[in-house]
Amino acid sequence: MSANFIQQKVVLPLTTLLKQGVDPSRLSLALTSGIIIGVFPILGIATIACTAVAAFYRLNLPAIQLANYLAFPMQIILFFPFLYVGETITGNSLEVISKEKLVETFNLGFLPAIHELTQYFILACLGWALALIPLFVVLYFVLKKVAVRLQSTFE
Repeated sequence: MSANFIQQKVVLPLTTLLKQGVDPSRLSLALTSGIIIGVFPILGIATIACTAVAAFYRLNLPAIQLANYLAFPMQIILFFPFLYVGETITGNSLEVISKEKLVETFNLGFLPAIHELTQYFILACLGWALALIPLFVVLYFVLKKVAVRLQSTFE
């Protein structure tokens, strides 16, 4: 990614939110929630879940959705580590699945793919659930520090 792209798509929206008086801790909470939900290993759930979390906890909806959309590519990449963690914890050993096989399966149709990949999704969700708290804590404090620095830069 180019520096200009990151500047326009990430830094500028975040600084705009900070200039509008969004508290750095609430902003980092929204961003962290968006990222964590955005990497949930089942496609199609993140946007609705982020909206629900933002409404329930009164978080900034644009910030949580921005983080969700920026985290989307990581959803595919982290599927396999989450799957590995789920397999390790449960002792299940599923047939190795490649990214190409995953895409190929979804090309057959959404419902047949879900049916064929259910066990993979369950184990990946278990891996995500186990990684959830440590990832959340680390991301929250890192993003809070960044938000405080950005806010002090623009005051």
